[in-house]
This record gives sequence, structure tokens and C-alpha cells, in this order.
Amino acid sequence: MIALFFYVIVMAAVIGGIVWIADRGGSVTFVWDVWEVTTDTPILILGILLLVVVSVVAVLLLQWIWRGPRRIRLALGDRRKEKGWQALTSGLVAVAAGDAPGARAHARRADRLLDRPPLTLLLTAQAAQLDGDDKEADRRFRAMLERPETEFLGLRGLMAAALRKGDREAAAEYARKAHVLRPDAAWAAEAVFELQTRAGDWTAARQTLKSARDRKVIEAVPGRRRHAVLLVEEAVRAHEEGRGDEALKFARTAHGEAPDLVPAGCILARLLIDSGKGTQAVRVVEKTWKAAPHPDLADLYIEAWSDEGANRYRRMERLLDLNEDDREAHVAAARVAMESKLTGEMRRHLNAIGTTDLAPREIRLWVDLETSENNAEKTAEWQARMIEASPDRTWQCNGCGHITRTWRAVCDACGRFDSMVWRSPGTVEEARPPVLASPGEAEPVTLS
Repeated sequence: MIALFFYVIVMAAVIGGIVWIADRGGSVTFVWDVWEVTTDTPILILGILLLVVVSVVAVLLLQWIWRGPRRIRLALGDRRKEKGWQALTSGLVAVAAGDAPGARAHARRADRLLDRPPLTLLLTAQAAQLDGDDKEADRRFRAMLERPETEFLGLRGLMAAALRKGDREAAAEYARKAHVLRPDAAWAAEAVFELQTRAGDWTAARQTLKSARDRKVIEAVPGRRRHAVLLVEEAVRAHEEGRGDEALKFARTAHGEAPDLVPAGCILARLLIDSGKGTQAVRVVEKTWKAAPHPDLADLYIEAWSDEGANRYRRMERLLDLNEDDREAHVAAARVAMESKLTGEMRRHLNAIGTTDLAPREIRLWVDLETSENNAEKTAEWQARMIEASPDRTWQCNGCGHITRTWRAVCDACGRFDSMVWRSPGTVEEARPPVLASPGEAEPVTLS
């Protein structure tokens, strides 16, 4: 609207100027050598204007002709790029569909049309991987390392290739470089963290975890859990090396980060009892027991109290109030009742557990009870049931199924971090393989 307004103003001014010149009249005479030309002033002015217009049009036409070849080259280049991007897109689709020949063909076409930009390196590398040409894929990934914009992806591709070959040391080195290059990348941080935990370098792993938490690479809740697990291992090591104060500090922080982590509650209660702080140990056990009952916690709870007999049993009943529906509380109470010779209370707790699907240690309590009451027939029946009993609960890796009596932050069999679950041995749940998996464990690493 504003442009139209100015156009009308300009046209009105031009027309007004022409009318004004025409009204003025007059004539102009030019004398050159033997030539003499006389013309009206309005005609002269209009002639000059017409000459200016023709000159401008001529100059523009010459410029258009002069720049024609360049415009043609640019148009052809744009068309070439458009075809190149189409080939690149088709190549990525072929990679996703698992079409190795198609991916290779599109990669070659994109590489030719786009004059080897960073993305064609990635596509040709992926196409080579898909076609099983590891040497070509490695060559392309290494070429990506020479470009700042593709170096990170090149490192990831080389790490994935090293894992497929079973070269975990090379994979770990690529992961380290990638983490230095991009500390905010989740996969790189995870790979370096796994490498450090497998090596038992808990301090370095905590630093990596802190960096990941600061950059929001890992969510708050799992971040606190991982930190607590690392601190438990730090506390255990400090305790074994005689650094009691440091061990207690690690254990307190671990328990604060994850009160439901049984190993954290156990190590803290153990250290507090050894330091003569039984009352504090009781509070720690009660807090962890409420979320995750465990026999080791019950043992520490009993040890923390110096009471004997019925008083000791009454102390134990406090665990029932915290988690009365869990069978571990009844098993622990039954054990203390047996030690206190309160057979009636012992029977009450065992009945609360039930008489089916019992573990060996629960059946042994029944055997002890019937033996104490001189009931030979019942004792024999319970002993016979021991053969068909379900396995006692123990620590089992939730990834590979490895069973161990002692909790570890890292599975001794598969190297997974924080995968130990307290339960009756059985089929493990499906779990994501570690980033730096052993040969045959690694899942494909996609780069697109």
C-alpha cells in the first residue's frame, strides 16, 4: 500500500513537470561548425529524457547478456545440488531399510553430485557397513575425523566397528576421545562411565557422572542412584584400607542419595555399629528396611540392640510395623523368636509367611520349630519338602543372570553396572546391553 502511494506521487510529479515545461514554451538553438539546429525547449527536454531511458535500458540489457553464462552455471549447479540431496535422502532411506546395493548406489551418486560434503561421507560409511565392507567403512569414518563437523560421528562409527570386531580397547579409546569432544553426548558419557566402572575406578566414574548430571545428560533420579552405588564401593574400599572416617562419609552420602539401596544402608549401619553408634545404625536400618527389606539389614538391626531375650524380640517387631506385608520381616522376627525361645510367636510369624512356595531357609525355620517341640513326624515332613523348595533369594544380575552371594556394583560376568537384584534366581528381564559390550553382546550403533 505504501509503495503504491509513492508510485502515484512520483507519476504525478513527472506529469506535472512535463505540463509545466510545455507551458513555459521557448526555443533552443545549437550551432556546431556549419550546422545550426533550432528546437522548442519542451521537445529538447523530452528528447534528453528519452535518451536517458534508452541508455539505461541498453546498459541493463548488456549486463543481462554479460551475466547470462553465470546464471546458467548457477541454475545448473542448483539443479545438481537438488539431485544430490535427493540421492542423499534416498540413500539414508535405503540404509534404514537395509538395502545395501541401493544405499551404495545412492551414496556414489550423492558423493558425485554434492562434491563430497560431510554428509556423503556418513552415508557412504553406513552403506559400506551395511554391505559388510568393513575396510571401506573404516576408511570413510577415518576421513570424517579430518573434518571438525564430522569428527564426532566418525569416532562413534569407529567405536561401533571396533565393538563388532571385539576390540574393546580401541572402542574405549574412541569413546574417550568422543567424550572429550562432546561431553554433553549421552552415548559417549555412558561409554566412558562404563569403562571406568569396569576398571573399578570409582573416583573417575564419579567425575564422569557429575559432568553428565551437570549437563542434564542423565535424569536426576537415576543420577542419584548411580552416585550412591559408586559411593558404596568407595566406602567399602576405604573401610578395607582402614580409612574409617572417609568410609563413613562416603556411606552417609550414599544412604542420603538412595535410602532404598540395601548395600548403602548395610555399609553405613556396619560402620556406625563399629563406631559404637548403635542408635544411629538402628535408624539407618529402619529407613532402608521400609523401602527394601533384606536379611542383612535384619542381622545388623539385631546386632545394633544389646538387649537379650524377650526385649530383643520386641525390638525386632518394630521392623514388622515398618513393612508388615513383606515376608522378610516375618522371617527375621521368627529367627529372633526362636533364639528367645518364644515358640508361639515363632509359629505365628511362620504361619503369616504361609506354607507354600517356601525357600530353604524358611523351611529350616519350620524344621527348627517342630524339632524344638519334639514333633518328629512334622519335622520329617518339613525336611522332605526341602528337596522341592524354591531357591533362596540371592543377588542376581538382571542382565545376564549371574548369581552371587555378595552384592557388587558391577556384574563379574557381564560388566553391567548396578544390575544386581535381590530375588529368587530365575529368568532375567530383558536389559539393554552395555555400551562397551563384550563380543557378541553389542547392539548395532546407528549414526543417523
